[in-house]
Amino acid sequence: MADDTRTADGGSWAGVDEAFTRQVAAIGATAEGRALAESHTVGDPALGKARPLGLPLRLRPGLRAELEALVAACTRMLEAVVTAWEHDPRLRRVLTVPEPLSALAAAARDTRVHLLRLDLLPQPDGRWGVLETNANGPGGLAVVGRARAAWRPLLTRHGIDLPRPLPADDADWTGRWLLDLAERETGRRPDTVALLRPDRGGRNAVRSYEDGLRALGVRVLHADPRELRTGPDGGATLRGERLRHAYAKIPLRDLQHLFGDLGPYLRAVRERALFVQNGLRARLLGDNKLCLAVLSDPRFADLFDPADHRLVQPAVPWSRNLALCDGPTVRRIARDRGHYVLKRPLGSNGHGVVVGPDTDAAAWADAVALATAEGWLVQEHLPSPRLRGGADGSTAHHDVAVGAVDGRLVSAFVRTGHDARLNIGLTGGLHPLYL
Repeated sequence: MADDTRTADGGSWAGVDEAFTRQVAAIGATAEGRALAESHTVGDPALGKARPLGLPLRLRPGLRAELEALVAACTRMLEAVVTAWEHDPRLRRVLTVPEPLSALAAAARDTRVHLLRLDLLPQPDGRWGVLETNANGPGGLAVVGRARAAWRPLLTRHGIDLPRPLPADDADWTGRWLLDLAERETGRRPDTVALLRPDRGGRNAVRSYEDGLRALGVRVLHADPRELRTGPDGGATLRGERLRHAYAKIPLRDLQHLFGDLGPYLRAVRERALFVQNGLRARLLGDNKLCLAVLSDPRFADLFDPADHRLVQPAVPWSRNLALCDGPTVRRIARDRGHYVLKRPLGSNGHGVVVGPDTDAAAWADAVALATAEGWLVQEHLPSPRLRGGADGSTAHHDVAVGAVDGRLVSAFVRTGHDARLNIGLTGGLHPLYL
């Protein structure tokens, strides 16, 4: 490959219904449309970062079934990785977790990926490019569901035919799926749920869960996970009260940095005295960027159902643990920055991502050296498609994100922006997506 800095622009993608986009743009310009758009926001108002969602988009018919199959297969494959990781030396070599989190993952016994978001870059040849698996408490799934539901009556009144709703469009979805899941996993339906986030985290990330749970009559407690203590039986207590169920919004970087202060929380989740979505091992592995090195590498095909592997493996761009690449491969990556992206394994919110085409040669060389030493993910760079439809004829990069609970598609959105890193925590915008 020659050294280049090719553009990240992959042209427009035929999967977005552009006629629908134009119709919604006209409706969004009305007073009613503007008021509706401004009533749904993303970001934390307390930090001065709340901004309106973008206008709804719609995919062309037939793509919903593809996305349902892809996210279901990805969920099963991630669960296979989580199950095998403890005893498979190949996996532990590629999918590394820093100590002391590695020992924590090995001691945990959870293998189910309850909640998953896939970030996808659709390609001109029809492939879905899987960029990230987010097995955490991914934001956006609920807020776009409520926005889809709110826009539906207005769009229908204007004669626009919409596909059937997604589960997250129901007003109480955030409470209902969590309660159903907790009851299934623990045998007890919660009457109290703690919403756990570090103090410095944005409250907006869990506000929709507070609304959904309270609508179902559940008592909600807000807490920093460092507040938890261990009771006489080894379970978690919060402010002197036994705590059995929680929704955790704790970024992996916080889990790593605060590890020494999270002993009671971590012990309770590890021993299953405290239920949280995705547990610990599934979280540390399924939310780790290096899991894509496993899904991409055909040498791990024996871990997976053949049908799932045939569907997912071609959708994952070439991805490897850079520390395990041979010398010629590392030198090629250092030379051909236009073809690669580097990702810190436990990074989040767009941090720890170095996009080769957007990086100068000296900075790229430094990034490759660091990524090689620390074992980052290196991934083939995929061009991001462009979305047309701005009132001034402008275009923006975009991706497609889908969320699943127990492998079932529940919500979807599109992120847009002028930065190649389409992250809401940076400069990306969020659009509700009808499928």
